[in-house]
Order: sequence, then C-alpha cells, then structure tokens
Amino acid sequence: MSLSVFPIISHAVGACDPGEIETPASFSGVIEPATARDLNPDPDILEVYLTARPATWDFGLGNEVDVWTYNGVIPGPTLQAKVGDTLIVNFCNGLPDESTIHWHGLETPANMDGSNISQGTVPPGGTFRYEIPLFHSGTFWYHPHFQTHRQVEKGLYGVLVVRDPDQDKALGIPEKEHIMVLDDVLIDENNQITEPFLGDKKAIALEKLNGREGNVLLVNGVSQPQMTFSRSEPHRIRMVNAANSRFMRTTLQIHDFIRIGGDQGLLEEAQVLSSIPSNNTVNQNDAVNRHLTIIPDNGVLLTPGERADIVFNPLPYDATFELRWHDTVRGRHDVEFLPDGTIDLTHGIRDGDNPNKIFGTVQFTGAELKTPFVAPSPLRIIPRIDVTDAPTLPLVMGHTLPDWDTGDVKFFVQAMGMPFPMLTPDDVHTVVANRTYVWEVKNLTEGRHNFHTHGFRFQHIETEYKDLDFPDDPALNFTEPAAFIEDKDTIMLEPRPGLIRGRSFSLTRLAVNFSDSGREKQIDAFGKMPEGDESGGWLAHCHILEHSASGMMTFFQVDDPFRNGFD
Repeated sequence: MSLSVFPIISHAVGACDPGEIETPASFSGVIEPATARDLNPDPDILEVYLTARPATWDFGLGNEVDVWTYNGVIPGPTLQAKVGDTLIVNFCNGLPDESTIHWHGLETPANMDGSNISQGTVPPGGTFRYEIPLFHSGTFWYHPHFQTHRQVEKGLYGVLVVRDPDQDKALGIPEKEHIMVLDDVLIDENNQITEPFLGDKKAIALEKLNGREGNVLLVNGVSQPQMTFSRSEPHRIRMVNAANSRFMRTTLQIHDFIRIGGDQGLLEEAQVLSSIPSNNTVNQNDAVNRHLTIIPDNGVLLTPGERADIVFNPLPYDATFELRWHDTVRGRHDVEFLPDGTIDLTHGIRDGDNPNKIFGTVQFTGAELKTPFVAPSPLRIIPRIDVTDAPTLPLVMGHTLPDWDTGDVKFFVQAMGMPFPMLTPDDVHTVVANRTYVWEVKNLTEGRHNFHTHGFRFQHIETEYKDLDFPDDPALNFTEPAAFIEDKDTIMLEPRPGLIRGRSFSLTRLAVNFSDSGREKQIDAFGKMPEGDESGGWLAHCHILEHSASGMMTFFQVDDPFRNGFD
C-alpha cells in the first residue's frame, strides 16, 4: 500500500466509535498487555482502532481508580507488526479533553508524528487516522502529546513491536517473548491519581524541579505482580520506561540480563548486565564530583521514554526472586524560601541511595534449562553517521529559580531563558533534508535530564565537561567518548561538573542525519502549528514530563531547498 504525500487529516466530531474493551492476556502468572486485533486482511497492513476513554482500573491496591485508557486497558493494547508493514490506526478521542497519539521512536511522515504542533489536537468526540510505514524493527511505544504529563500519568500509553522475523531466527534470539512496561503512579489519600502541581509553593517547586515520582510501582498496569516463567527456556523481555520522571534501574535477583537491543533495534554487541547487590549505595554528598559517580553496568537503566531489549536465562533454583528498582543519582533538588526573600536550591534530598523497591516477584516452573542463550557476535552492524564537516545545532538546557509567590519554575532547551511558549520559528533550527548535523546539547544544571527527538534517530558521539572557573582541573574539564555506537531517540544527559550555575556545563554531542528515505517529500515541517495538511515542526524535549510541561521543549524545522526547483 502506498502513502500519499500528505494523507488527509480528519478531526471529525461526532463519529467516535467507542470500540471494544480489550482483555489483557492474563492477570495471573506472566502478566502480558492485551494485543490489538488486526482488522485488515492484507498481511502487510496492521489496522487497529484505539479509543481513548475514561475508565476505572484496579492497580492491585484493592480499589478502583479513575483512569484514562486506550481500549479500556492499561497499558493500551500492544500493536504487533513486522518490518515493511503499513500501520493504520483509527484513533477515537472519547476523553473530556483534547488529545493525540505520538509514535515515540518511529520515523513517521511529519504530519503523522502525533504531536500537538505537527497535527493539532483531536477534540473530544473527534477522530484521526494515522497511516505510517514501518521501516525498522524495534520496541516503540505510543502516548499522547497534549498535556502529556497529565494524560500519561492517568494511563494513556501502549507498546508497538516491529519485528524482523528473519533476523531474529538467524541470530537465534529466544522465541519466548514478553512485554514489560514499567511505570509509577502517585496515589492520593482518596486512592486516586493525584492531579499535577498541587500544594503549597514548595511542593509545586519540587514537583517541577524533580519531576513526579509515584508512590506505587507498576508492571504492565499492576502493582506487585507475582509472575511465573518457564524455567526450560531463555526469555526475551521488551522493557519500556513509561514513567513521568522516574529513572528505572532494574534487576532480577542473581540473574544476569543480556541486553541485545535498545530504542532503535538491536545493538552491535550484546551487553551482560549483572544483578545489583541489595545494599548498593552511592556517595550523595560529593557535590563537586557528582557527575563522576559512575552508574554501574548492573541491571538495566532506562530514563523516561527509553526501551531495552533483554534476554535472561532462568537459574535452576526453586525460589522466589524479586524484580527490583534501584535508585540512581539524578541531582534531585531541595528548595528553601528564605525569610530575606531569597531562594536557595540545595541537595538535601536523598539522591542515589534511596532504598530499593520491589516491582514484583518471579518464580520458575518446569524442567531445568538445557541450552542457555549466548548472544552471537555481532548482533548486527550499525552504520556510523559520518559527521565530517557537519554543522552543529546548539541547544541550551536549564531552568530558572522557583517563583517566590507561586513556586513555578520555567525550563528551557532551545536557548537561555526561552521556554517553549516563547519560541517562534525564527528562534529555532531549520535543517536541510538528507543532510548530517551534530546536536550539541548543553546542560547547565546539576541534574540529569534526558533528550528525545521526534522523527529521527541519532548516535551519541561524546560528552564534554567544562568548568570555566577551574579550566586547568582535569577532573572538571574532560571529554568522554561514547562507549559504543547505538541508534537512539532518547538519551540521558549528564549534569555539569562544577558548582557555579552558568559557569559550568556538560555538552552532549549527537550525530543525526535528517534522512527522508522511505518518506520522500514527507518530512518537511515548519512552524508551531499545522496548516491544512502540512505539518508543524518536529519536537525535541526532555522526556521528564514535568520538565517538558514546564517549557523544556523546542521544535526544529526541516526544509527541502530543491522542492521548488532551486539548484
């Protein structure tokens, strides 16, 4: 099936099909999300209906919680496709609020990206038809891109798996596969999801600065699941961090994870990630060398929006194993509103040494594993993006002090002091289709953020650390090259090395080619809103959702100078 250059956009009202409520595969044993039914007989087209609607959901806490869902379930139904398919999603907005569906990690036509500036929003009762070619295998996910921090927290997210069956078979990757969506929710005293940015000015400032971390951990929409896996075979886990702000560092007691893939498909070489001792701690008091606290290669670490493709071999023990969350140094802030009218940001909050938490438990049944999975080498060859003579695209990421009266904090990523609402097309980068550039993302803060771009994958080149007050100190001024090449769409950004705001920063360099291969003439994107069938710009932002909601977001424009015959 061929795509038109710009498929017709529909925001029709009153044609909203409520669809059927999906049923998850199991609420006992291995918890798997529901799988969307393919309504199209063509084997090369996956066509589904997704209806966003209010519902009630039992997270396993013994009460019904008011939530928003796709097709009545959390996570929304998994979409299962293969490379070369066309994905058609008939979206129906049954919510009392505007919404969209963004296809996180997919290389879509510009006006199919699902951000509020690429397509506009779908009103309550409205519909939208997404039509997307699937070029690459990998684990992707979908979620709204309007009031994202609120709508994702209420339950609107799901997984898209794009397979390459021939590749998996040739590599001997285990056929036993599971989806594991990690999330947390903040439940209030009435056993309901807490609305964002409530409380006094200090509470608002802390939620803005540190993001929202919930008090209930979830695996596929359930708290404390008791999972059962076959002991007789290796298991492949496609893991997604769908949390608003929690960094997910995850282990399964005494089991190694073999990481074979990430955001954009397979790695070149597998990584063995060991289980972390339960007493793992870090030194949170060494502020100067905060960035030097190495995140161990133990367990799998995912910042919000990232994915991991892992395999583990069950061990021959009749025991119950804990699937654990471990804290990570993030540069969490505390804030003091002082009597003299000044505001002091401190690090008096525990950071990196919070107690472990338990997602759920795992037991194994059946005969002992005979043939453990051993990853072949290489898994695949990833073409390097050549950045010779490539121009740079500088970005500056940071935030203001909290407002004395309200606790509000303004974040920015395009330029100093320019949050997203202030940006115009003249303020942002315009790139040429099919050219290579280098994103240079400067982090002025003492915290770890992350960076996600819509529509295009990138490769980490290096991270440089600078302290202008101590330029000769090698501990504060150095460059770390990327440990390995990986295709990414979401990446953790390291904090600045020094203490003085504005005098120190980290600079993360990312290679990107704005290729339109497979979507020729469909990636052009201009402005902050769509016009007719033509897309607004592509978003780039921190995927700590409270940060992007507070302004840590920008957009970029893609131009084809030859479209009107210019030579």
